[in-house]
Amino acid sequence: MKRISLFFLFTLLGLRWLPGQTADSSAYRFPLDLPPLLSATFGELRPGHFHAGLDIKTNGKTGYKVYAIADGYIYRIKVQRGGYGKAVYIKHHDGKISVYAHLSAFAGDLAGYVKRKQYEKQRFFIELRLNENLFPVTKGQVIGFSGNTGGSSGPHLHFELREDEAHPVNPMRFGFRVPDTLPPRLVDLWFYPLTDSSVVAEGNKPVQGVLEKQQGHDYRMQAITAYGAVGLGIRAYDRQNNTWNKNGLYRVSMFVNGIKTYETRMDRLDYGRNRRINLLIDYPRYVHEHVYVQRLWKHPLAKLPVFTQLVRHGIVQVEPGKTYRIRIELADFEGNTSNVHAWIIGRKPGKRFEKHPQTYDGEVVDVSWTKGADLGDDAVRVHIPRHCVYDSTRIALVEDYLSFDIGLPEIPLNRRFRAAYSLKDIPPAKKKYAYLARYSERKGRYYFATARRVRDSLILNTYNFGHYKVFFDSIPPVISGLNIRNGQWISRWRYLRFRVSDRQTGIKSVEAYIDGKWILTDWDPKTGKAVYDFNDLGFDGSKHELLIRVKDRAGNTTEKKLIFYRKFK
Repeated sequence: MKRISLFFLFTLLGLRWLPGQTADSSAYRFPLDLPPLLSATFGELRPGHFHAGLDIKTNGKTGYKVYAIADGYIYRIKVQRGGYGKAVYIKHHDGKISVYAHLSAFAGDLAGYVKRKQYEKQRFFIELRLNENLFPVTKGQVIGFSGNTGGSSGPHLHFELREDEAHPVNPMRFGFRVPDTLPPRLVDLWFYPLTDSSVVAEGNKPVQGVLEKQQGHDYRMQAITAYGAVGLGIRAYDRQNNTWNKNGLYRVSMFVNGIKTYETRMDRLDYGRNRRINLLIDYPRYVHEHVYVQRLWKHPLAKLPVFTQLVRHGIVQVEPGKTYRIRIELADFEGNTSNVHAWIIGRKPGKRFEKHPQTYDGEVVDVSWTKGADLGDDAVRVHIPRHCVYDSTRIALVEDYLSFDIGLPEIPLNRRFRAAYSLKDIPPAKKKYAYLARYSERKGRYYFATARRVRDSLILNTYNFGHYKVFFDSIPPVISGLNIRNGQWISRWRYLRFRVSDRQTGIKSVEAYIDGKWILTDWDPKTGKAVYDFNDLGFDGSKHELLIRVKDRAGNTTEKKLIFYRKFK
């Protein structure tokens, strides 16, 4: 008996995910010839941004054909160190834009065009804007191959649909559906006192709800006492059929005494306001615990397109002697729902909570949404611009030898602030090796912080308050795994391969030359692997000199030279 492919089996079953089966069945096809198992959905909460597309699983492998979903033209190509890695952007005749990211390679003539431009600019990482007549595409045309490039943590295709360059939309609204009969699941529910006079469970700190019992798809929480302005927060996830991944929710609705007071829907995003996701989540909890609790109330500056219903910004104003019946509905795109039931009993607190003023070391300034600040001295200078912090807050700068603390890491920022650390007192022999690193309390270690060297200063532009320290890296990067030896004949070999690594600051750049001519090395920063295709260029004679030059992010350089023999066609 012949084996029936999964693709054919799904065809027989008539499932909605199949290519071409959309809200308008003639509009789009699926970008892969694979069942649509998702590792991430549109609008998932991420650090500093929403996930703007669908992550489609590729069986843990790379190299599957990726197809244009509709007629149009390729208008943008990007090869990026992180982010989307190798990506194709297509404008379609209906005005939509589709994006295909983390590709392992581009297809056909497009691959050759990108390579020529990389050689012209002598850069592997490149961004190209293309004329509409250069690469027209038809629906179902192969444009690339699935991969794991850029910031990907495993093989998959990241697929987006956009209204324009600034506004991604949920592909599920346009027919890219997946088999899903599973309702969302609740992890926990939180209650937050929102003002100095608010109280939850006789205290003035957030309180986690106590799960009383679970019945079907319903969750019930024990009643909790409160007073004043109270906000709720949920941590939850969704799963689709045939996959274990914990994905984001499509819709979250909250009802207070039967009235819908809050709702978010993941239909459309705005790249210009992406960072304001930090006002939608419990940001301090994310910083310290790396979990996402969605706040069920709206900060005044959280002007995000995901809000579809708000009464009093979603805040529950609790009065003594009254009971508030809360129902939170969690839904995925297919309409599978779970309900969370909770009760708040209004009770005036038996005691008052005195607000103890926080003490600060070092120089202190007050900043707000409309007011920035400058602080520091010749050793460290900090500039906090307007529209950097969301809420009025006090920021302290504390300087120490080779380190400084600025603000608190749990304060979310809308814009980068600038810190300039002077190196003038560091001995010249060490100065050139200096770099800045930021300390992560959650992970208990320092991470390289990208800073520019400007004369005798390190200039840092970052979204992160916290503790920074100067380190020194004088150890050059390592070149290893080179697949040719000095003096070797390699006429039958197609590829040059090697690895690069650096234990402290990481690799900044990889360059290679044959007989003094720049060659294109396809370098994967995640694995350190670099590959050159000997078919790219021709060289005269049979004796050739190879030079590999690798630089780390502290400026240390390693070079490797050797002679090899090869006759090029």
